Amino acid sequence: MLGRPGRDGRISPGAATTARALAGVGKEELRAHWLTAHAAPLVASPAKAGFPCLCWWNVLAMEIEEHTASLSGENPITRLPPDIIEGILLRLPVSSLLRLRRVCKQWWNMISVPRFIKEHAYRAPKHLLLYLPKLSISASLHPKIAKPCHATVIDEKWSPSTWAASHMDPDDHLFASCNGLLCFYKTYTLKISNPATGQCLHLLKPDGILLHDFHYLYSFGFHPITGEYKLVHFLREPQRYKSGQPFHFDIIQVYTLGEDKWRAIKAPIPCCMVHLGVVNVDGEMYWLTEDEGTSCGMAVVSFDLREEMFALIQLPALEVKETASCATPKVAYYMTEIDDKVCVVTMSYQSHAPRWRRYNAELSGRTDIWALESDKWFLKYSIQSPSLSRYVPQPCFIHREKIILQDRDSNVWYHDLRGKTVQIEHGEEVKLLHLGDYRFYETQSYFYKETLAPLSIYARAAIVRAPPVPLAPSVASN
Repeated sequence: MLGRPGRDGRISPGAATTARALAGVGKEELRAHWLTAHAAPLVASPAKAGFPCLCWWNVLAMEIEEHTASLSGENPITRLPPDIIEGILLRLPVSSLLRLRRVCKQWWNMISVPRFIKEHAYRAPKHLLLYLPKLSISASLHPKIAKPCHATVIDEKWSPSTWAASHMDPDDHLFASCNGLLCFYKTYTLKISNPATGQCLHLLKPDGILLHDFHYLYSFGFHPITGEYKLVHFLREPQRYKSGQPFHFDIIQVYTLGEDKWRAIKAPIPCCMVHLGVVNVDGEMYWLTEDEGTSCGMAVVSFDLREEMFALIQLPALEVKETASCATPKVAYYMTEIDDKVCVVTMSYQSHAPRWRRYNAELSGRTDIWALESDKWFLKYSIQSPSLSRYVPQPCFIHREKIILQDRDSNVWYHDLRGKTVQIEHGEEVKLLHLGDYRFYETQSYFYKETLAPLSIYARAAIVRAPPVPLAPSVASN
């Protein structure tokens, strides 16, 4: 309850409490508080009220100064219907909401309910997250150089900003991004992080998974109907480690966030090629596998996160056919996601690029991108690239009708995709940033949006562990 100063000039305890709460609140939070207390007409028609013409700083300064002196004993928050208050709060970033929910119990309850969290996440703008893994360089004439992992966020206006996130350890390796939750591969554990709230979970890997393990053998997805998050580990067959098919597997291990253990699920057919990208769209995971029964020798495997069932999807008829043998490919394939649709990328195969290594794809000649909609493939983009090499990060490199490009000098560009057929012109590229010493061919790119989704509700699961404690350096004995 907010009070006004008494005749002796003293402020009531309720007003003082609220004033202290607002003291640590930023401009966006105060804007929301001012709106909910005094500006109902602005919510319905802000343009008619001329509100955009007001100087926010003047309004906020006036509000802070007169807050405790001008309000009646009635709580001003109750003057607006709850749906109006909720509509204002839904437009604020997560950082503001985390502070605003401390202002009063009504806001705390409103911001914390699952329905609000889901709606806020749906409205949140989708960004691109460029991630660079830890870099270690050994040189004969110089000491070893070690650079920690690095992340850059590209917002909806295609403006890059370095992400100095406290949730990332120097040796973390990102392998998935889903609904604002990031998944990191570590030596002994897996880490799920919500960068917006600062919460993290450290999870045990499946039993015995330490040797011959890689970050791209894991994925993470969400099913919109069940509301469940699931981690997937592609369990490689040990006998194939040195057979020329190092990613061959017929069992996946699944962990549902909040449960006590990993579960093994046998695939109906042997699978491979997960190093070419795993994407999660509308509750299903998709990856590529070899299929000798097709003209191109490839197919897409889908895994339903609700039913935990597999399906095989044939690729579209390609204009350029491959030979029957997968040992001499003419076309390279990658998985990606565009506009919430699973897509397959086909491009000329580069013989100098190791087929079993996850390097970024090189655009050379013609690149076709096929999107899957209603169980049918359609050609979304056909991109002609120049003779000068350009590379695209994996797995997500097209967003808001623009494509992310890299060169060998570690420069990052974007190019507009106007229409279905696109010609990449160097004069039309816009430079975003320079990666510095990091290897351009190891850049990863994921979609990311802020979320209030709490990870604390999963903290009691049996496989959740405290953050690993670094081992003390060894001391040489005399």
